[in-house]
Amino acid sequence: MPRSPFAINVSEAPTYVSAGELVAVLAGAEQTGGSFGLMEAVIRKGDEPPPHVHHREDESFFVLEGALRVRVGDDWLSGTSGSFVFCPRDVPHLLTLETEEVRVLTLVTPGGLESFFVELGEPAPSRRLPTDLPELDVQRVVTLAAHYGAEVLTDWP
Repeated sequence: MPRSPFAINVSEAPTYVSAGELVAVLAGAEQTGGSFGLMEAVIRKGDEPPPHVHHREDESFFVLEGALRVRVGDDWLSGTSGSFVFCPRDVPHLLTLETEEVRVLTLVTPGGLESFFVELGEPAPSRRLPTDLPELDVQRVVTLAAHYGAEVLTDWP
């Protein structure tokens, strides 16, 4: 994949309501030669993603606002504003919000997973997370996650 320099402001990034999150795609695999994907996400307490594991990429979070805990394998890590949390591929992880809302930068290396959120979601009507989120189609999430090399874990203790 060819790479060219680019710049984008989050206010101009394509934004989706996807899996209970507001996701702005800042950089995708097609722009970075597959090197990485970068998204800004807003997640509301109670709408956290289920426990899951990625088999193709590492996933990292830089907390911009709010606080969360991340279980990565058997470890619990805390993330507050300014914190960076790394989740290596093939290790299950789970996010638990400690504030009502969290805004994070999500980095996936290599890129490609950002397309999961685009394919699963709908274009956002605004730059705010809607209060009336559509009910999540869990089977569609599980099926699409598998297509992107991830597993939703229903029995992770």
